[in-house]
Amino acid sequence: MIKFIRFFSLFVAVFLLSACATPKAEYSKSISLLIKSNLIKINDTGFVHFYKNGINLQVYNSGKNILNLNIKDQICINGACQSKLDFNQKLFLSSHYPELLEDIISQKPIFQGIEMQKTSCGFEQSIRKLLVEYKVCDGLTSFIDKKNGTKIIMKELN
Repeated sequence: MIKFIRFFSLFVAVFLLSACATPKAEYSKSISLLIKSNLIKINDTGFVHFYKNGINLQVYNSGKNILNLNIKDQICINGACQSKLDFNQKLFLSSHYPELLEDIISQKPIFQGIEMQKTSCGFEQSIRKLLVEYKVCDGLTSFIDKKNGTKIIMKELN
């Protein structure tokens, strides 16, 4: 009976402690990030962590975390969460589509790859209808919305 109680206690302890474990990122990048919009104005360095079901972007200034952005089923900035479309409306001044910010951070084509041209170092999209210029080249991502004045530039650091 004592062996059973010890085993059960150990099982419960392991189960409870594993519930608090932070999920492991599939991969991470150190970055330099510029975001200029009505919602956010930031130009600092940080990290992007890619998880199986989400992205975490952390930006630091003088060693202090000034932006903690989590993208899963919602987008959360420093703990305040909202739907992806509501967040897009505030950041880009247009809802566009829910995964736009994820696609930019992940360096994927946006708007289903419309008007995409492959380049020697990646690709670029000049979406005339929306006045959007988007380029991904050797670790540099540039999203410029000339109509709404939103700019996101992300550069991988070595």
